[in-house]
Amino acid sequence: MTRTLTIVSHTHWDREWYQPYQEYRIRLVQLVDRLLDLLEQNPDYRTFTLDGQTIILEDYLAVRPARERELRAHIREGRLLIGPWYILPDEFLVSPEATIRNLILGDRVARAFGAKMTVGYVPDCFGHISQLPQILRGFGLDAAALWRGVGEAPNEFRWAGPDGSEVLTVHLRDGYGNAAHLPADEGAFAAHLSRIAERLAPHATTSHLLAMNGTDHLEPMPELSRLISYAGAALPELEIRHGTLPQFVAAVREAQPSLELRVGELRSAQRAHLLPGVFSARIWIKQRNALCETLLEKWAEPFSAMTVAHGLETPTRDLAALCWQAWRYLIQNHPHDSICGCSVDAVHKEMDVRFDWVEQIGEEVARQSQAAIAGAVDTRQLAGAPLVVFNPIAGPRSDLVTARVPLP
Repeated sequence: MTRTLTIVSHTHWDREWYQPYQEYRIRLVQLVDRLLDLLEQNPDYRTFTLDGQTIILEDYLAVRPARERELRAHIREGRLLIGPWYILPDEFLVSPEATIRNLILGDRVARAFGAKMTVGYVPDCFGHISQLPQILRGFGLDAAALWRGVGEAPNEFRWAGPDGSEVLTVHLRDGYGNAAHLPADEGAFAAHLSRIAERLAPHATTSHLLAMNGTDHLEPMPELSRLISYAGAALPELEIRHGTLPQFVAAVREAQPSLELRVGELRSAQRAHLLPGVFSARIWIKQRNALCETLLEKWAEPFSAMTVAHGLETPTRDLAALCWQAWRYLIQNHPHDSICGCSVDAVHKEMDVRFDWVEQIGEEVARQSQAAIAGAVDTRQLAGAPLVVFNPIAGPRSDLVTARVPLP
């Protein structure tokens, strides 16, 4: 039986982890510089995936604005795949709303450059929430690709959320780097691909197999197209393609396999560590994050929306833009190595500053909004100094309110 092996070239980009953000960004600039040079000089090098996140584009272009035209051209030609996320998050340590905002930001950035990748790529999350299939479907994504949390399973399966929404799920059984660090020698390269195919074939649902040519912070392999050409002739039992995750998903769908259905959370540690200790590592991060999420979700945004709905004026005209800026800062603290508290001290020191920025913006937006609303309340029939109380909960309350009132 002839099998098709799709090689997906990529890098898994931890924005901050065992090095702080600025040190990693220097490495990112080096990587993307060399990648753009490779795409320009070698038309046979077909495609590269920028890890499913769009913040990479912002981080790179802040240093290399002169290369934006090249970057856009390769994205629009389909040689560079971006999105659908803004950052690759942890799914359990952030609020549901934060996950939605992450995908909204990813969609906005991707649209500004071209098109987003149509696969919900979450290669290294420490397990997956049950609602992820329905969230992805809500953003027009009907496929996912992931590694941790699955346990023993075929290479592909159907995954359904609580509401019945399904996505075709590509199970990266041997991780997102099962074809990383391939040898540059032609014979060794062909032998390595053959071993990858042998490992995957027993779990295949179709004749299509997936080799992920990349791993953490790995740069593209310049000689890949030449090596693929050699291996294609040396391995007649394999049709070797340099392709993308969407192309692989399309090939699996076309084969119309009978796939098993999985429902609910993916929290098995059978084949990959889930690192549950991150739930309590540096607990102050989790506490500050929860406070910031509450500030934006329950105070700043609802009350600023009320001012717009009632045509009220505030000193700052576009409070929604400020809220989105706060969300950007907050989501920049949500990559799995950041929010999980498993990075070097410098990373979390910088996260503390981003939390400060979120609080500063959120508190001021809430203050301006509430001042405008309070000013619009008709208190002429009330005796004494009126007191306006705000309830951030979507329902009636009977709590005791304590206030400090200045007397003349």
